[in-house]
Amino acid sequence: MTPAETAELLGLCAAFDRRTIGKTDVLAWQTVLADIDAPAAKAAVTAHYSTETRWIMPADIRKTVVAQRADTAADYQGPGLAAEIPDADPDDVPAYLAAIRAQRTRAADGLKPRPVAALVATVRLQLPAGDSAVIEADLSAVRRPGPLGIPCPTCRAAIGRPCKTPSVQGRKPRERMPHNARKRATF
Repeated sequence: MTPAETAELLGLCAAFDRRTIGKTDVLAWQTVLADIDAPAAKAAVTAHYSTETRWIMPADIRKTVVAQRADTAADYQGPGLAAEIPDADPDDVPAYLAAIRAQRTRAADGLKPRPVAALVATVRLQLPAGDSAVIEADLSAVRRPGPLGIPCPTCRAAIGRPCKTPSVQGRKPRERMPHNARKRATF
């Protein structure tokens, strides 16, 4: 919370209990509530004055906000539900721990787990920028080595599919060997 937000919070308190506020009050409250979120602190003040008549103190706000975060984080996983898988490789221990901390922070802040669409969107951002035809050409590149990595110019067999051989009555079909034209085209 910034000093301006702390002054605004004290103004909200003064609206309820008619206290006087000075620079020293703002400084004192700022030192205690510096790491508390301003909207959470305002919600704590409102909740306090909805049930209490005594003046609120910074410790009351801190206690309410910490309890609210703990309740939200405890309900994050839900009964009988598996925990969200962190967005990091478990073999990379520092990155995995950082992902778990970020996940728990999101939970304590009341944010929902990242949906799959959000995870996929980050992958999509890593594609090379450029003409879609260039990307399409990269995707249609050879997917397997050898003659089956290209379409057959003789029988029009698709990539990865064996060449088509005409069947002759009374004879056993030939082995599915690639046509010579397909073999030559790979080199």
